[in-house]
Order: sequence, then structure tokens, then C-alpha cells
Amino acid sequence: IMVKFLTLTALAHAAALRIAITGTNSGIGRAAARILVNDGHTVYHACRTAAGAEEAVAAAGGGYAMVCDLAELSSVRAFADALAQKEPALDVLCLNSGVSPSRKAVWAERTKDGFEQTIGTNHLGHFCVANLLQPLLARNGGRIVVTASGVHDPESAGGTVQGDPATGATLGDVSGLGAQPRDRDGRWFNRAVMVNGSTVFCGAKAYHDSKLCNVMFTREAARRWAGTVSVRAFNPGLVTSTGLFRAAREDNWLSTAVFAFVAEKIIKFAVPVEVGGARLAYMATASEEDIPSGSYLSAPSATSTATSKADGFDIAAVSKEAQDDALTEKLWDRSAQVVGL
Repeated sequence: IMVKFLTLTALAHAAALRIAITGTNSGIGRAAARILVNDGHTVYHACRTAAGAEEAVAAAGGGYAMVCDLAELSSVRAFADALAQKEPALDVLCLNSGVSPSRKAVWAERTKDGFEQTIGTNHLGHFCVANLLQPLLARNGGRIVVTASGVHDPESAGGTVQGDPATGATLGDVSGLGAQPRDRDGRWFNRAVMVNGSTVFCGAKAYHDSKLCNVMFTREAARRWAGTVSVRAFNPGLVTSTGLFRAAREDNWLSTAVFAFVAEKIIKFAVPVEVGGARLAYMATASEEDIPSGSYLSAPSATSTATSKADGFDIAAVSKEAQDDALTEKLWDRSAQVVGL
């Protein structure tokens, strides 16, 4: 029975796929959508605004514009409902969109629901939409692709800022996840702004934490949804031309521009956006035989432009904390509670 399931799934995925991707209006999402549309797949462009989604459709050369503001759970739910009305089943859901705050920020921005914006968007919004669309994916043995990052590991290059361990990803007891800054009467409190319960905001750590949440979600979703939906994550590499560097450019445009030029053109430890997009497209279309559920893929080095397992973009180890099964389960349960699932 399992062999038959895998064979049917492989055949289904060899044909044109129905793929929903968050954040196709810029960065690697935009690049991947162009590849996928060109290869004959149907792409649903899930973007924060209608204008952004229409722009994404035009840039990709096709697909359907849809609104999904990950920083507003009502928008996430509306998107899931709308997609279910359009399609009886979904083959691939790519959780790709993301935000990165300024490293200079001392106050946490908030989502419409009151969550710290980085975790709220990168993790909680995606966690919610994945759970809502899981039944749609399960109807056709579908898969979820998570855009993570090597910075989820504090021991990796880029996992901390200038070697400061306080900026590395670690979730503690997840007591700060979903903490609200006000009570029901609108009074403000000095409550947690970081997942580990800290009341001191650190923009770099918030982003690193969100990527750790992405990897841990992948592992736990693969366990919980085994046999129904395949789940995989990947490190797209350092891509300096994406919206994730928007805050850095606003902080210091010249310094960021010089860094981006040196990183991509001279030392080449950053990759072009087209490489990141090709990696996302590969993750969306490669079979379960090539990429087993629960896998995390990364290039063999920062300078590599590999985009598939055939040329070196392959399964890699995740951080020590990401391998903590008890914490991974705790993060899932707390996340479900926070978003109301």
C-alpha cells in the first residue's frame, strides 16, 4: 500500500502542480514563481496586498493573485478559505515570505494580532496557514516547503552577530511566544518580546529565532502528518537583494550596498536571487524519493551555486536545539494555542 501511495504521488508530481507560494512579489519567491510558471505549473501568488499579488502575477508571467497578510490572522484564514473554494486539492504549499527587523531597533513592531512582528509573520502566520491547508494538501499527497536559513544554527556562519551569543537562535521555554503588550483594558505591560521570555528586544535574534521555529515546525509537521503530507525545509543561501535586507538598507544604505557588492561579486559568499529562486523551485517539485519528509537541505558551502541534489544542494544537519524533540513538540502546542487552532 505504501509503495502504491508513493508511486501515485510521484506520478502526480511529475505532471503540472498546483502550487501556493507566500511572498512571490519579491526576492526568491518572485524568482521561483517565474521558473514554476514557465515549467507549466499553476501558481497561486499569496502576497500581503492585492497590488503586490497582481505585480507578482505579471512578473511570473501567469498564475493567480491572492491576498495573504501573514501579520494578520484574519487575512490568513480568509486566504485559506478562498483557496479551498478555488481548488479541490493542493499539491504544494511554499511557506516562503519573511520579514527581518532592523538590528538597531529597541522596540518590537507588532502584528495586527499583537504578536512580535518577526515571529508573528515568519512563524505564526505560516504555522496557521499550513494547518488550515493541511486537509487540502492531504487529499493529493501534497507537500509543504519551508524557506528556512542557515542562521537558525547559532554555531553556523552568520548564526550570530559578530560572535555575540546573545544574538543566536534559542527559544528557551517558549514562554514568550505570542505574548501580548496590553491587557483587555488596553493597558501596556513590560511583557516578553522574545520567544524565550526576554523583555529586551533584539532584532537580529528575533530573525534567527524565527528561522529556528521554521526548522522545528518542519520536523514536527513531518512527524504529525506522516503518510498524508510531506514537509521539507531548505536554506536558500545569503541573498542580499531580497526584501530581508530592507531594514539594513534603511539603517545604512552605503554600508549595506558595499557589503552586498563584496558578498556577491567579489568574495561570493552571497548568491544571486536567481539561485535562491531555483532552489525553492527545486524544493517545490522534487519527489519524496529525492527529498524524504522532514529533510533540511543546504548547499555544501556559502560560495556554492548548486540548486539540486545532483550538483550538491543536499540534505544537511540542523542545529542542536532544532533536534530537541520535546521542545519542538512544545513549540507546536504553544503555537497552536496562540493562533487559536
